[in-house]
Amino acid sequence: MKKGNYLRLTEAVEHEIEIKNSRFIASLAPVTSADDVANHIADVKQRWTKANHYCTASVAGSPFDDTCYASSDDGEPSGTAGRPMLNVLTHHPLGEVSAVVVRYFGGIKLGTGGLQRAYSQAVAEALPFIKTAERKYREYYSLVYEYGDQGAVESILSSCEYKVIEQTYTETVHQIIAIEPEYRAQLDKQFQAQTQGRVKLLEEHRAGLE
Repeated sequence: MKKGNYLRLTEAVEHEIEIKNSRFIASLAPVTSADDVANHIADVKQRWTKANHYCTASVAGSPFDDTCYASSDDGEPSGTAGRPMLNVLTHHPLGEVSAVVVRYFGGIKLGTGGLQRAYSQAVAEALPFIKTAERKYREYYSLVYEYGDQGAVESILSSCEYKVIEQTYTETVHQIIAIEPEYRAQLDKQFQAQTQGRVKLLEEHRAGLE
């Protein structure tokens, strides 16, 4: 998994612009898989019938993971629609999103540069209307410490955003915590200084999004 926090769409939105008599209708919807993307495209085609083009761009996961990117020019000249739309989404950076721009041709050709601007503009102008939630990338670490260090550990952890994933009490305290990567160096220094190295963050070699 590639690292980074990002915004995800929480509900669908549509926005229409007109350029030289052509209508460009941008539909953005939340998705988490290729199947969700396909369903969104099918839904748009059903609602906006007889359009000249249904150009698409999607990020079915994190915008930092290009393996979940997809785009289509749907008959427009190569590189004039899907890629410019995708660039808008990833620049935001916006993840878990599918964008379809429906075009009804108005009789005036826009040229390749004009098409690139039109399709990217259609998506960009829809963004102020979207509602989002933040996905936070977190790495997992384990802690094992004596009960005498519990107060110091709790004080140190309170200096950052963290989540306890697992916790058990035996002869010692065992915890698995999730933190954002930028806190790692800070916590290492604090544990070294306040527990004289008795408590250390041990990598769990896994990560997740919340």
